[in-house]
Amino acid sequence: METAVAISLTLFILTGLCAGQGLFPQGSVNGAEGGTAMFITNLIPPAQPFITISWTVGGANIITSTSDDSIGPGYGDRITLNKTTGSLELRNLTLADSGGYRVAITTATAETINGSTELVVYENVSDANITGPSNNLFADVSSANLTCEAAGNITTIQWMKEGQPLSAGGNILFSEENRKVSISPVKRHDSGEYVCKLTNPASSATASYRMIVNYGPESMTILGRHIAEVESFTLIYCSVQSVPPATFTWLFNGQQTGVHEAGYIIRSVSYNNSGDYRCDARNDLTGNVISVDHSLSVKDKTPPPLSPEGAAGIAVAVMLVVVAVALGLYFGLTHQRNNSTNTTETGSSHAPDTSHGPGTSLAPDTSHGPGAKGGRVYENVGPPLPPPRGSNIYNRSIKC
Repeated sequence: METAVAISLTLFILTGLCAGQGLFPQGSVNGAEGGTAMFITNLIPPAQPFITISWTVGGANIITSTSDDSIGPGYGDRITLNKTTGSLELRNLTLADSGGYRVAITTATAETINGSTELVVYENVSDANITGPSNNLFADVSSANLTCEAAGNITTIQWMKEGQPLSAGGNILFSEENRKVSISPVKRHDSGEYVCKLTNPASSATASYRMIVNYGPESMTILGRHIAEVESFTLIYCSVQSVPPATFTWLFNGQQTGVHEAGYIIRSVSYNNSGDYRCDARNDLTGNVISVDHSLSVKDKTPPPLSPEGAAGIAVAVMLVVVAVALGLYFGLTHQRNNSTNTTETGSSHAPDTSHGPGTSLAPDTSHGPGAKGGRVYENVGPPLPPPRGSNIYNRSIKC
């Protein structure tokens, strides 16, 4: 049952293809010289093999396949036939292989299928090259023409710059067939790598050209400190845009220094380095020169900042000094108070006053009694002394 359905489906497909409609994809088959061409049919392998398959080009036999294969001259080692679909592979193509190809297939039910297609064999694109200006180019002055050429059949040419498609506009103009690009006048941003890609349906080749647009020097600046410490390292750098790279000359206070690099280095600054510096930049190709001035002042060396450990040590030392001063004041005041107390106690004793000289007698102190006259008064500054141990102050009589 399945075999019958498959045969019916195959007959339906083949019946619709009897006139060759849809047997090959639309368009021609393209191949490169020395390459391979594939003639692929849209047939589904039938349940029973085809009776005959015949391929011809310009009426000449390529292969006729029945129970035996008949191969035309020059195709013996160049072709492979798929007997289930009728597709053909043709190798080692030559330009003479171009032409109209036809296939005729007889099915197991004696139905005939015919189809045709066109083979175009292209010469390989090779030896691609871009020719450009032989003289130096200068921004906003010069013009440049780039021409792309190659051997072989060329159908399209595409231009790119730095990997991006190059389009017409501004100072860029293409020739009608895109073989030539004209740039007038050239700008500094026109520098870069130009690539042309030449193709045909079967092969392609590329060529590249690097364009250099000379300009400058311009956009000049000096980078560096205006104040430097004694014995420090100092760099004054001259920055400029220039193609080719600029050459430099440094002057100090109007005198040549002998330095011809972009950077002016002072490894250990001294007071003699204070003054005015000038950087001259020159483009030897354009002949242009520009200059920028820079002043430098030298100051004394700043003491290094304290480390955390050093700061902590100083804080501890200060605290110790403060504590020592406080203790000294405390003990000094205490000692002074003790001396004052002892002096007062000594002056309040009952020893006879002999300050008036020998032979002078003093009357008893009667200042505590009413009407007393001529007595001496003593003041006790310190606290009262405790009574002697074993005495009873309340049993003692007071004599006036």
